[in-house]
Amino acid sequence: MASESTPSGPRRPRTRGRRIALGALAGLATFAALLVLDGIWAGRSLVRGLTAARSELSIAIESIVTGDPGSAGPHFEAASRAADAARGAVGHPSMGIAGILPIAGDNIDAAAAVADASRATAEAGTAMVQVARTLGWTDIRIPASTAGGSVDIGAFEDAIPDMAAVTRRLEVALRALEDAGRNGLIGPVATGYQDAVDGLTLRLDLATRFRDSLRLAAAMFGGEHRYLICVPTLGIPRPGGGTPATVGVLVARDGSLTLESIAPASSELIEAEISIDWRRTARALLEAAETSGLTDLDGVIQIDAVALEDIVWAIGDVGAEGSPEALSDRTTTRALEIEAFLGTAPPRSARLHADRVSAILEAFLDRRPGVESFALATAAGARDGHLSIYLPGRAERRIIRSLGLDGGARLTDDGVLPVAASWSAIGNSHVGALVDTTVRQSTRITDDASAAVEAEILFENTAGTDPPSVLLGRPVGEIPVGTFAADVTLFLPATAQGITAETSRPSPIEIGSDGGLTSVTGSILVRGGESATLTVTYDVPGAVRTVEGMDELVLRILPQPTLSGVRFKLGIVLPEGSNVVSTSRELERRTDGATFSGVRGGSVDLELRFGAGEP
Repeated sequence: MASESTPSGPRRPRTRGRRIALGALAGLATFAALLVLDGIWAGRSLVRGLTAARSELSIAIESIVTGDPGSAGPHFEAASRAADAARGAVGHPSMGIAGILPIAGDNIDAAAAVADASRATAEAGTAMVQVARTLGWTDIRIPASTAGGSVDIGAFEDAIPDMAAVTRRLEVALRALEDAGRNGLIGPVATGYQDAVDGLTLRLDLATRFRDSLRLAAAMFGGEHRYLICVPTLGIPRPGGGTPATVGVLVARDGSLTLESIAPASSELIEAEISIDWRRTARALLEAAETSGLTDLDGVIQIDAVALEDIVWAIGDVGAEGSPEALSDRTTTRALEIEAFLGTAPPRSARLHADRVSAILEAFLDRRPGVESFALATAAGARDGHLSIYLPGRAERRIIRSLGLDGGARLTDDGVLPVAASWSAIGNSHVGALVDTTVRQSTRITDDASAAVEAEILFENTAGTDPPSVLLGRPVGEIPVGTFAADVTLFLPATAQGITAETSRPSPIEIGSDGGLTSVTGSILVRGGESATLTVTYDVPGAVRTVEGMDELVLRILPQPTLSGVRFKLGIVLPEGSNVVSTSRELERRTDGATFSGVRGGSVDLELRFGAGEP
C-alpha cells in the first residue's frame, strides 16, 4: 500500500516567517554594509579634505609673505573648498551614528572643529590678500616702503582696518577650536587637533604682531615727531642694561625718517637714573636729554649692540670708518663693545663708538630689509631686553606692550616669585663686557605654603690685567687693571621675611624697596681671573597659591641684558609626600621637585604644580 504524503499546509506560516526574517536580516546586512562603506568614504573624505586644506593654507601664507598676493588668493579659495568638503563628510549618516558613541563622538566633533577652523583661516587669508594689495606687497621686503627710512604711512593706515578683521576672524576660529576640547581624543585625531590649535595660535600671534606693527609705525612716523635714540654700552652695566654711550635724534616727517645729532652721550645722560623699570628710565633719559640741549622729544628708542647686530643681520654688512672689516652679524657686537674701547683716550673711543652706531643706523634707513628678517631681528631684541621703546601716550603704550617693546619687568604680579638681579658698575672702565654672571637659587616649599629661598649671584671676571685701556681701565692704588667693581641688587617680594645677606668680600648690605619690591644690595670687587658673590636668604609666606585644585609656584626669571646672557641654576624642592603634577617645559622634573639650568636673555615664567600623594 502506497504511503501517503505528509501535508505541508501547517508549515507554510513558519516558512513565510522565516522568509520575512531572512529578508529583514538581509536588509539590515545591506544597510550595515552600506553604512560601513559610507563610513569608509566619509572618513577618507574627511582626512583628504583636512589634509588638502592644510596644504593649501601653507602655500597661500607663503605666497603672502613672499609678496605674491595674486597667487595666494586661489590657494585660500581651494583651502576653503577643502575645508567645506571635510565638514560635509562629518554630516554623512555613518558619522552621525558614530557620533552617538562617547569616544567616537568626541573625535568626530574635534575633526569637524578643525575643518571649521581651516575654513575660518582661509576667510582670514582672503582678507589678508586685500591687506597685501593695499600695502603694495609685491616682494619679500618691508611693504609700502622704498627704504627703512621712507615708508608710506597712508598705506599703513588704510591697511589697518582689514588687518584688524584678519585678527578677529582668527581669534573667533581659535576660540571655537579650543572650545571643542581635547578630552577623549585618540591617535591621529588627537595629534591633528593639537597641530591645528598650535598652528592657528601661531598664525594669530603673527597676524596680531603685524597689525600692531602697522599701528605703531603709523603712530610714531605719521606727522612730525622727534625721538631720542639711546645706545647704551653693556660694558658699563646699569639696571636694565647699560650706561648711555651714544645718543641722537630720529626725526619723522610723514614717513620720512632722518637722523641728527648722533654723538657720544653727554654727562647728563650718562648720569641719568637708570632702573629695571624701563618707563622710569625713559622718563629720566628724556629729562637728561632736555638738560643737555636735545629738546622737543616725543619718546625714546633704546637699542644696544646686541640688537644692532641683529639689525645688521637683517640689512647686510655695513662699512664703518675705523673698522678694518665691515660690520657683520658676527662682528658688530664685538666691534661696538670691545674693539671701540681698546684705545687709551676715552673721547676718541666714545667718538669711534658713535661713528659705528651712526653707520649702522644710516644703513638701515637707506636700505630696505626683508620683512621676515626684520621682524625676527626686532622680536629677538625686544624679547631679550636689547630693544625698548617709550611713548607717553596711553594708546601707544598698549601697542608697545603688545609687541614686547615696553621693557616691562612685571615682577610684582600676584603669585609670582621673582628671580631677578641687577648690577651697576662703579667706575668708567668697560670691563663689564668681559664678566660672566650666574644666578643660583634654591627654593624649598614648606608645609604651610611658604618658600625658603637661598640665592647667590656669581660674577666671574675673564678680563686680563694689562694693558691699560678704556676697556680694562687703569690701575688705581692696589686695584689692578681689569678689575670689575659694582653694586649688586637682588629683588625679593615685598612680603619677604628673615632676610640675611653677605658678599664674598665683606661689604655693607642695604635693604630697601624699589617699585613694590624689597631690594637687597651689596658691593663686589672682582679682579681679572677671579670671582665674587652676593648671597641672600629669605622666607616668603604664602608663596604657593591654589589653582584648579592644585598647589602652584611660579618663578619669574628676569635677566639683566648682557652680551652673552645670564646663566641660571635653579632648584625647587617640594614638601615631603608631595608629587609633581605638571611643569613648564623649561623645568626638568625630579622626584622631589624640579630644576632649571640654562642661559637666558629674556624673561620667562617657570610654573610648577604639585599635590599630595602618589604621582
